[in-house]
Amino acid sequence: MFQNYSEEERDRIRKNRDGCVLETKVDPNLISRADAGDFVDDEKLKCFTKCFYQKAGFVTESGELLLDVIKAKIPDNVDKEKALQVVEKCKQSGKDACETVYLVHKCYFEYTHGKKADGSEKSQEKQEQTQESEAGSKKEATTEGKA
Repeated sequence: MFQNYSEEERDRIRKNRDGCVLETKVDPNLISRADAGDFVDDEKLKCFTKCFYQKAGFVTESGELLLDVIKAKIPDNVDKEKALQVVEKCKQSGKDACETVYLVHKCYFEYTHGKKADGSEKSQEKQEQTQESEAGSKKEATTEGKA
């Protein structure tokens, strides 16, 4: 979770996370599960997500994404344009601000980790592309071995 951040940023993230746990009274185990891709449909978890992103300055009280802030805070070693494209694709609205931010976060997780939030592969098409690529590589290796 913290690999792309300075020690100062890591401390701020921990502080925001701890503050939002206290504020929303979410079960910390649900956060750990979400960090691993297991998103539980829980109101406190949804409000924790909004709280966390609001403290980071990424969203407003009403759950609106602040794209300029998001762009400015994307680490230098990450393709900002690609990240913003994913954010744009993930824009959606829930029944309230908590659910809206949660849904955007969950979608972003799916795109950036290549998996659905439930841990399964993103799509059958993606699996087939990987299998075709691997088959092509094996065929090339076999052909090269005969030459």
